[in-house]
Amino acid sequence: MVQVNLSEREKEVVRLLLQGKGNKQIAWSLGISVRTVEFHLTNVYAKHQVSSRIELILKLGNSTGNAIIEKPGYSTVDRLGEKADNRDRLNSQTGWAKSFRDTVSIIGKEPGMKKRWAIYFFAGLIFGAGYWHYFSLTAKFFNNISSSENTIGEGLLLILALLTYFGVWLIPATLPAVFEFRHSTSLRLSVMAGVTVWASAVLGYYVNYVAMLAFIGLPHMEYLVLFGQRTATIWQDWANIFPKLILSKFLRWAVVGVIAGGVAGLITSSLYSALSKKNYKSLPA
Repeated sequence: MVQVNLSEREKEVVRLLLQGKGNKQIAWSLGISVRTVEFHLTNVYAKHQVSSRIELILKLGNSTGNAIIEKPGYSTVDRLGEKADNRDRLNSQTGWAKSFRDTVSIIGKEPGMKKRWAIYFFAGLIFGAGYWHYFSLTAKFFNNISSSENTIGEGLLLILALLTYFGVWLIPATLPAVFEFRHSTSLRLSVMAGVTVWASAVLGYYVNYVAMLAFIGLPHMEYLVLFGQRTATIWQDWANIFPKLILSKFLRWAVVGVIAGGVAGLITSSLYSALSKKNYKSLPA
């Protein structure tokens, strides 16, 4: 019998497959994505020179003599194959709505993934809070160097300012998606990572905004500071300003963050996936 060399991860995938687990259950058990399970199975099929999980189970059962023991009257291979095929078919038909729910469920069950998602969330908060100060500093910088004497120069300066203001948002749009894809090789998880960081960054921006208004004070809005000498109408002033100045803008930009973060994460992870596959295929056999 020809000895087949499998990696440790591939051996774990095969072991769980022989226990009758579908791709999703294997992914949950190992803390990896379904796409990663499919990637490992493709490699296992190629190494064993088979084209399906049924052929793999048959070949492993015949070659090792360790077929799975079942109750009399049941075909182990047929049953496992039917369950796995039904799961795979279900996964392909349920769409993104159920996939999103399943993905959240996976994140909640796997400690490693929960830790990564906590990092994404808090990284977004820190970025958003820092961006508030970054925006203020860069705005002052461009205001100090702006000049209306040269129309062309003023236009170029405006373009540069816009790129400086908003180009930095490519950081939370791309890095989390690439980082997550390197860990899970899942486009869906990569998109969710981008959405998580962008949405939490918007939250961090407005939390910082509220903190600056309440504890430090901003020009022409010192009457909103909660400590020191407060006006008699301070709570009424907050009640009037908060919905328009903070809440409505937060909700608006949160929606923008979810959409933009999702699109940017999808584009980034798709490009990274295509590049990774290209590099993988170019490696010598």
